[in-house]
Order: sequence, then C-alpha cells, then structure tokens
Amino acid sequence: MIEFRHLSLTLGEFALRDVSLTINRGDYYFIIGPSGAGKTVILEAIAGLHFPDKGEVLINGSNTTLIPPEKRRISLVYQDYSLFPHMVVEKNIGFGMKMQKRPRDEIDRRVDELLMQFGISHLRNRYPGTLSGGEQQRVAIARALASDPEILLLDEPFAALDPITREQIIADLLRIHREEHLTIVQVTHAREEILRMANRCAVIIDGVRMQEGPVDSVFETPESTAVARFIGMENILSGVVGAGTSSLASIEIEGMSVIAVSKVSPGKDVSIAFRAADVTLHVGDGHASSAQNRFTATITAVIPLGGPLTQVHLNAGFPIIALVTSRSAEDLALSPGMDVVAAIKASVIRVIENESSR
Repeated sequence: MIEFRHLSLTLGEFALRDVSLTINRGDYYFIIGPSGAGKTVILEAIAGLHFPDKGEVLINGSNTTLIPPEKRRISLVYQDYSLFPHMVVEKNIGFGMKMQKRPRDEIDRRVDELLMQFGISHLRNRYPGTLSGGEQQRVAIARALASDPEILLLDEPFAALDPITREQIIADLLRIHREEHLTIVQVTHAREEILRMANRCAVIIDGVRMQEGPVDSVFETPESTAVARFIGMENILSGVVGAGTSSLASIEIEGMSVIAVSKVSPGKDVSIAFRAADVTLHVGDGHASSAQNRFTATITAVIPLGGPLTQVHLNAGFPIIALVTSRSAEDLALSPGMDVVAAIKASVIRVIENESSR
C-alpha cells in the first residue's frame, strides 16, 4: 500500500500542497488531471526522486524518507521511454537485473520470458533508435518488469502511440495487472483511459488533490466544479436551491427552475453539472419525454465534431450544450435559430454545494 499523508513539495515555481491519497495493494490506480497539475511529480515522489517539504510517503506502512530509490522495488517508465541508446534491446531489458548482481543465467532466462511475453523476441539485437514508438514502449515496460517490482509507475505511456499500437499496449498492461496482481500507478489526462483501465483514481489540479475514490464514484459524483469540468461535464451552471421534496430540489437558475436529485438545504448557493450526452432534443412535442426537466430552447450553434457526433449549443434562458449523433442532427435538420425542446432527467444532474455556502 502507498499512502501520502499531507504531503507538500515545492519544485521551483510549482508546488504540491497538502496531498493525501491511498493506493491499495493490487490497485490499477490513475492519477489524473490537466497538464501541469503535478501528476508526474507524485510518481517521482513515490519512486523516491523527490523528498517532501512536509508530510510523509509511506509504502507498506513504512516511512520512505530514508529509503533510497533503488531499495524500493519500484519501476518508473517515463513517456519518452528513456531507453539506453547504446544498448540493444536484450541488454536494455536486463540492465536492472545486472545492477542487482543477479546470476547471468537468471538474467538470460527472465529476458527471454519478457521478450516472448511482449512479442518482441525478433527485436532482441536491435538498438532503440531503430524501433517504432510502440516497440520502444514494450521494451521500456519489459525492462521495468524485469527486476520484479512491487509497484509499476507509468507516466502517460500512450502519449506518442498510434491508435492500433495504443490498443495493443493497453491489452498488455491489463493482462499483466490481471495475471501478476501488480500494483500499477498510471498518469494521464485522457478520460477514456481511466474508464477502461482503472479501479481507483485521484484528480490533481494545480498541485491539489481535489478528489479520490473508485472511478465510478469520481466520474458520477464530482465534489467540485473543477472536477466536474475535468471529467467531461460540459454543462456547469450556478444557481440557488429552492423548494423541493426529500429527494428532489428545484435549483433556480436565471429565473428558471431545474429539478435535480439533491439533499442540499434551500437557500444554498450551488452549481449544477451534467453531461451534454444526457441532454435529449425533441422537435415539436417535447412532452413526449418523461424527463423532469423540459425546456424550450433556441439553437445558437451546431458544431460537427469530425466523427459520428455533433455538438448543439442552445439558449433556454440559460446556456445548454447537447451532444447528438450526426445522423440525428441531419434527420432533425438542426440549425441555428431553430426552436427545440431540451429534456434532462433529474437523476443525471449533479448538485455541487459551493465552498462559500458550506
């Protein structure tokens, strides 16, 4: 288990501030957030490359402050692979074991296993400069696994890969995690990677841990507008809680009422957040929808996203962004100036109490 206890760390003008998080043994754990948030710094603190100004990093219950990186049984793979250019593939993979002074036959056996496991046996005598990005990434991960780490740290491992190679590496990592029960901590800012691979995650923004927990919990119940925005909730609006029932509340926004599932007290300043994909558009009789929220809205923009989806911007007295299939946009002849009914279920709207009103 890896535990950060109120860790603060300053590097030049950047700082991690009072970061606490827990990574359980066997987790596939993602550290997520926008570029420059401090994600890689957290990996490097786990690996022992940075020491905290305040707080602690514990691994398996032991404070790691006095444990040098080479004694931690941790492997770190950077997004640029960091292979030794003067060593062929098999020498790169076996380098860590050689530094550990493992027997020659053990090194050869383990290197052969990893070459076969990653399908790169034919590359054993090639130099890194002659390999593709995907081949270099496989070699880098094989080298990281050769020394039998307890923890594998990955810094945006798919950043430079084409889609087909990316899918292959994802499959490799998921297999390794499943078969070897290895604790993997991976950094990314790509939401689709998190949803496919992780069981738990932490959101880091501007050096602050904003939220941590199971992936489903973080993505469905963001605790702040910053997290909601990062996880892809395109609609974020400010309002005030009005009257309601024990489970539903009316959120007053720009003179309009939005019904949402909420237990926040009336009179509180809140923000609501919901995804564009959760907005359904109807032409004509919007009452055909069973959604609690139905708003007559005027289309202000129709934006093709270069694939099967189209984004539709609306004015319903407050702005709404909807996401529809390009076929639906064509069939409904959606265009600026057209009036439609936007329907949103109360259950998909997240109510976030503002810091000032807590």
